[in-house]
Amino acid sequence: MHSPHETADLLVKYGVIPVIRYDNADDGALAIDCALKAGFPTVEITLTMPDAVELIRAFTRKLEKHQLIGAGTVWDEFECEEVLRAGVSYIVSPGVAPGLGAVAHAGKAAYLAGALTPTEVAAAMRDGADIVKIFPASTVGPGHLKALAAVFPDTRFCPTGGVSADNMEKWFEAGAKCVGIGSSLFSGAAMRAREQKKLVDEARLVLDQLSLIQRA
Repeated sequence: MHSPHETADLLVKYGVIPVIRYDNADDGALAIDCALKAGFPTVEITLTMPDAVELIRAFTRKLEKHQLIGAGTVWDEFECEEVLRAGVSYIVSPGVAPGLGAVAHAGKAAYLAGALTPTEVAAAMRDGADIVKIFPASTVGPGHLKALAAVFPDTRFCPTGGVSADNMEKWFEAGAKCVGIGSSLFSGAAMRAREQKKLVDEARLVLDQLSLIQRA
């Protein structure tokens, strides 16, 4: 099992974290499966999705060595301990939840705390955040992240919310070390039709774009 710091290093290396959030567990399971089959080494399963813990437990049992499952929208210690028992490697909170970093680290998981302002970033770092999630990123834009990165040069940022294959290069240029991509990963039409091949192809397009950015 990786240490929290090692897991954070891997997330930075992987570049993109697919954020899986659907109204039902069947769509969620399909999205997770297609993201992993496309070649993503990690997915974040949000607890706002029905049966999220069961999905986490099911997918962690069949992961390959290089793959990681994270839990998103974790707000308290009870939820954190529950998903740690289910096998997650990292914990993601939309905002700063005091004490959550200590619980995540005690369970050998990395902690990604949400923040938007300098005050919130500082609070996230004090609470042990390995990576600071800028959320919702779409409300502030890459210029905001660039300003934060100048003030917090040693902080690793992961913008999430409104990030897509079309704009993620701007986020990396602004100082992001990795990004979270949610609803734009898969088209609604392909998901409704449950076209697995098309969903996998759509996810691979994001990985192709990431590869181009990383080679530039």
